[in-house]
Amino acid sequence: MSGIFLYNMKNFIFLIKSEFQINFLLFALLTLYISFFFSCENNDQKSAEITPDIIDSSVVMQNGLLTVSGNKIVNKNNEPVSFAGNSFFWSNDNWGGERFYNSSTVKWLKTDWNAKIVRAAMGVEDPGGYLDNQQSNKQRLKTVVDAAIDEGIYVIIDWHSHNAQDHLEEAKIFFQEMAQTYGEYENIIYEIYNEPLDVSWSEVVKPYALEVIQTIRSIDPDNLIIVGSPEWSQRVDLVSEDPITTFDNIAYTLHFYTVHHQEWLRERATSALNNGIPLFVTEWGSIEYSIIDSEANKWMNWCHLNKISHVNWAVNDKEEEWSIVKPGASTTGNWQESDLTEAGKLAKNIISNWPD
Repeated sequence: MSGIFLYNMKNFIFLIKSEFQINFLLFALLTLYISFFFSCENNDQKSAEITPDIIDSSVVMQNGLLTVSGNKIVNKNNEPVSFAGNSFFWSNDNWGGERFYNSSTVKWLKTDWNAKIVRAAMGVEDPGGYLDNQQSNKQRLKTVVDAAIDEGIYVIIDWHSHNAQDHLEEAKIFFQEMAQTYGEYENIIYEIYNEPLDVSWSEVVKPYALEVIQTIRSIDPDNLIIVGSPEWSQRVDLVSEDPITTFDNIAYTLHFYTVHHQEWLRERATSALNNGIPLFVTEWGSIEYSIIDSEANKWMNWCHLNKISHVNWAVNDKEEEWSIVKPGASTTGNWQESDLTEAGKLAKNIISNWPD
């Protein structure tokens, strides 16, 4: 009797243990499935919530292709826009500023300075420029352009010359390549003549511009093109009396440095605006002034009032009043306040706080 009882008890215990193991296994599998299901659902929710924010954070994604409407530059929604950013120094070999032509500097200007636009100032006829060394200068420019596209900001491809009409064929070849390489990107702005000297707009600068514009437009039909004006891009009044009308999406360069250019130039520029041409400040500087430069404030108020974009000269550590960093500062960004010149502090304050 006791033997039968023990046998039955062993079978009972075995059945209990087996059923417990099966149930435990089923419970573990069910728990694993539930965890996986909710993990996938959460990941889908995160993707749906985060991805649009990342995409929409780019100034180019938000504004798209820049076009001309009357005397304003507008975004894809036909809203007048005004962006602030930085111009690099001449790209020329061994001039010093070429050391800053790298993706890290572009990224730093975007993230720390809130720059919405940068300008690659490729030197042309001066020593060490494009005509002396095409490969190195072009590669520096393309490094900045590629970085700006990656960062989602606008970028000016600048033919940085004072005598561009003397190098028309070289300019056409260069801008043909740039249009073929970058014409599909809405980030791109072409500046085909930096600062003409004391030459005729109608007889010298305009004929040059028409040929270069034709070259670009045969490949890129719509990206913004900026044309310099005589006397270091200050005679926009002359341009406004004889503007380019055979092509669309053309704006004109205005440059100012606050120690030299005050109300008289603002009045001249306002006259040009009233005559119907759009302006773009591709260079400005606060030479010999500090962060309290009252003339710079007047210019910035004027730019804001008229919805005009501007880029500050220059990303460099040369011992010049308009360099934004002191000699010996990092060439890849990561600048502390102590690395900035007085002009750099002023420029950063303006650019980083520029209203959208």
